[in-house]
Amino acid sequence: MEIDKLKSLVSRRDGFARSNRFGILMVPPPEAFGDTDEIRDLNILCDATSLPGRQMQTFETNYTRQQVKVVQSFINEDVSFTFNLTNDMFIKRLFDRWTNMIIDRTTFKKNYDSKYKRDIAIYQNDINNEKVYGIKLINAFPVSVQALELNSSEGEIQKLTVEFTYEDFEELLIRRP
Repeated sequence: MEIDKLKSLVSRRDGFARSNRFGILMVPPPEAFGDTDEIRDLNILCDATSLPGRQMQTFETNYTRQQVKVVQSFINEDVSFTFNLTNDMFIKRLFDRWTNMIIDRTTFKKNYDSKYKRDIAIYQNDINNEKVYGIKLINAFPVSVQALELNSSEGEIQKLTVEFTYEDFEELLIRRP
């Protein structure tokens, strides 16, 4: 009987969400990419990411013989994006240019936020690749571009992981038929 309830519930809710059904929309600053094809290719070559989490910051206080946690603020977790690299290394070059825009490597001066911060959308898709849920990272920028591991083992696809921070995130309205 319980299995029938589970099957009914999953069916009523359009099935289970699949972690391999996702999409992103990331548009770097114009100075970081060569042409609009690079933007399309960047979004296609994203191999992995996550929807952001949020942690509540609390402090303990005493209320009549009992210690209680009280919420003070929240912390948004950084989000990592992993990209499959092509032999022309355009994704590596793109993120090198983007991070070099944040702090000039010659003068060591920080650029204006509006020059390098961008909104990024992350979507959960259903099995038909239709968007069912979306998050917008507000004013996101890369804080870490991971090193690329080189070795003499059998040719695996080279991957680049880039960690982004952002000011906040919000749910995107997805219209379902």
